[in-house]
Amino acid sequence: MAATISPLKKTAPATEARLVHARVSGTQDGMIQVDHPEGPAARRALSCLIEPQAGDLVLLALDPADGQAHILAILERPGSQDADLALPGGGAIHTRDGEVRIGARSLQLDGREGLALTTGRLDVAAVSASTTVKHWQGWFDTLEAYAVSIEYSAKTLSARLGRLLSRSLESFRSVEGLDETRVGRSRTRVRDDHRLEAGHITARADGFVKIDGQKIDLG
Repeated sequence: MAATISPLKKTAPATEARLVHARVSGTQDGMIQVDHPEGPAARRALSCLIEPQAGDLVLLALDPADGQAHILAILERPGSQDADLALPGGGAIHTRDGEVRIGARSLQLDGREGLALTTGRLDVAAVSASTTVKHWQGWFDTLEAYAVSIEYSAKTLSARLGRLLSRSLESFRSVEGLDETRVGRSRTRVRDDHRLEAGHITARADGFVKIDGQKIDLG
């Protein structure tokens, strides 16, 4: 039984990209211009997150098969170290003079165990906001709030205040059940009329009772 031997086919050597150094001169029509003769126009590789700027020393990959050039990394940046990190999916991180700004259509922070934020000043600006918290604790040295309309509902509201000052143009209060006030002293001043209507009125004093007026009608 004779064996059949077929000669091996020679495969063409694979073309490999060459790595060279180049300087970025600018951008034109969405392409990055570099000072290398074999790749005057290049694209930023997906793995290169930092957006190249003019004057950057970059690592350039030249593909002899199709003549394309890709910037793999930024090696040096003279002058300012500000950068724009272009994230896949359209997000970006911008750094300017030590300040960091994250730009995205939507941003979500997930902390499975906890999320801590420490800062000297916190500014929040939003068209609308919604907060759902099972238990909230807050400590403030000074609290200022301004609103056009406030509406809140609670099963039980308890407040402990050292001093309460309230100023309003008009005040309306409706209580379905008992309305009880316990104070050490009480004083009410009414500039115009003072009317009191009730089904039954009981007034009791342990000491002196005084009623003073220009005219008093009883009955």
